[in-house]
Amino acid sequence: MLFAFVGCAGVGKNTIIRDLLDAHRDEYDLLPTLTTRAMRPGESEGNPYCFVSEEEFKRQLDEGLIYEHQFIHKSYYGGSRLILEKKLQEGKALLKDIDILGANNLKTILKDTLPVRSIFLYVDSFDVLLSRLRGRGDAETDIQLRAKRFEMEMELSKTSDYMVNNLDREATGRSIDALIRAERAGKGFARAASCAEPTEEAVNQAAARIRAGETLEPVLLTFNGTELLITDGAERYLAAEREGAFVQKKITGLPDETLTRA
Repeated sequence: MLFAFVGCAGVGKNTIIRDLLDAHRDEYDLLPTLTTRAMRPGESEGNPYCFVSEEEFKRQLDEGLIYEHQFIHKSYYGGSRLILEKKLQEGKALLKDIDILGANNLKTILKDTLPVRSIFLYVDSFDVLLSRLRGRGDAETDIQLRAKRFEMEMELSKTSDYMVNNLDREATGRSIDALIRAERAGKGFARAASCAEPTEEAVNQAAARIRAGETLEPVLLTFNGTELLITDGAERYLAAEREGAFVQKKITGLPDETLTRA
């Protein structure tokens, strides 16, 4: 299974990926992206990108060795078929930093190869993102390019499987670890005792909205230190499961260790 980390520049995608890999190296692995941009401080070949020239990137693209690509902030980014095939043989959960458009493309391109789940990281304030970008030494011209994509990326965030508010680095990492484990186990999410039990009528109404083509409001999840539990929208969750339809799950706030299963 592939977990695509998406979100605006500076939101902390690669930081969370590195933390997960450091803590669970035997279970998770990085799926590097090919890019033509320059290497930044703290990066190395294959972590989190494989760096190639624009000429080499275009050659691989022409030869069909790149299964998905985007041109972002004056550089090419793409997925390598050769790297993917090698990583799949290892049987680990794959983690990838990619833009939201690329993640949506992957779900279609790789639908017969492996399941893809997108995890959109965000913060409440755009000023926080600007501060992080300047703090990591990005040029002001590059920062302004990324700023122009902010509204588009936030609008497209509704298409991601999960939304995670990156308020706290440790809490975000533990929450995402829990959702990855739940996804890989295929066991879904239990309802918290504090969440009202949905009536059959409410589930049926939500299912009818799905069949009518409506997009349901996100199901809210909270991490209790052990697992993610549904704290709002149990009827939407059950309806989507019944209809085999998409409903976004949103992890809100910091862990609440008082939560128990219903």
